[in-house]
Amino acid sequence: MKKLIWIPVLIAGCSSQPQMNVPTQMANLPAVQVVYEQKVQQMSRIEVIQATHECETTGLRPIPIIAKRSLGGANQMSEMIVDVVCMPKLKY
Repeated sequence: MKKLIWIPVLIAGCSSQPQMNVPTQMANLPAVQVVYEQKVQQMSRIEVIQATHECETTGLRPIPIIAKRSLGGANQMSEMIVDVVCMPKLKY
């Protein structure tokens, strides 16, 4: 019986969410074209190791940027490292 009471409460709670209006500053922004590369070259193992070592020697942590590619036109996707970015270390 208690479960049946919660159903109308959940439905009413979800339907009463306020509508979000786009601020006028955001509505007046020009459209930006996204430029991307059709072909991306995979980094070699040595390049990844060197980039990782450069990040670690400067006291930063390496973050690999990974792209996916299809193998032989099949539906199977494989990951490849495209770039390594240095980011500050997080301290908790």
